[in-house]
Amino acid sequence: MKWLFRYEQKDSLLHRLDPRVKLLWLFGISVLSVVLGTPYLLVALFASTLPFWFILRPSKSRIKAMLIVFGSIGLGFILSQALFYYWARDPLLTLLPPSFPLVGPLTGGVYFYADGAVYGLYQAFRFMTSLSAAMLVLATSHPSRLITAFVRFFEIKLGGKNYRVGLPYEIAFMLSSAVSFAPTMLEESDLILNAMQARGLELKGGVRTKAKALKYTLVPLVVNILRAGRKLAVAADTRGFRANRHRTYVNELRLKRNDYLFLTYTVLFTAGGIYLSYAGFGGTVPV
Repeated sequence: MKWLFRYEQKDSLLHRLDPRVKLLWLFGISVLSVVLGTPYLLVALFASTLPFWFILRPSKSRIKAMLIVFGSIGLGFILSQALFYYWARDPLLTLLPPSFPLVGPLTGGVYFYADGAVYGLYQAFRFMTSLSAAMLVLATSHPSRLITAFVRFFEIKLGGKNYRVGLPYEIAFMLSSAVSFAPTMLEESDLILNAMQARGLELKGGVRTKAKALKYTLVPLVVNILRAGRKLAVAADTRGFRANRHRTYVNELRLKRNDYLFLTYTVLFTAGGIYLSYAGFGGTVPV
């Protein structure tokens, strides 16, 4: 799982693209995943992110983690909507009748709805599409370039002065640090579990055994994360973080030919999806 949000250093076409263009593509994909509503278009939108994965050629560990995450998301959405579908009509199965003690009178019975499962699959594709695009951006954008893209998204000239539009550097640094802490937490949890197993901690068993193992794992995990955060803060202070309001950068971001081509593709792709949404293929509440 630690490979999901980690930058993968390679020399691919996606790595050479400007991170600002990739962020615009992520925004366009996220918008389309909301406004489109028909199942075929949602599947096609998710499939539109797959060619970029073939270009990236991710490691086997990342592919395995992605399959686990996407499978869990799909199963979770399907089961949740199948059991708690608001617009349901006729249930396919009765899991708990209304006469079942305690739970039956409170819920009016628990049923499995086929149309709810289908609706859950639609919602899963919405979420997986945005997640797939976000993981592509993180896998192909170096954290330092990503921070620069957030801070200096674009530049305008007014009255003879150049104004850079973007997020404050502190917020951009916070976002990048939060993303980088996700794989760090997973690595730390693996190290702690291995250390606890070497000391005789039993992980196999029922819920009580796993809860006991979680108790012994959670405390050192939180302590290690706090230590890592303190080290990061000390390193940032020693390098003059927030010492100067106007920061300079060694490597400035400049759009190149491939960036303009990808930006054109993003604009046309997003505009086409929005047009299809207004033409009658948009997301609607099932009736």
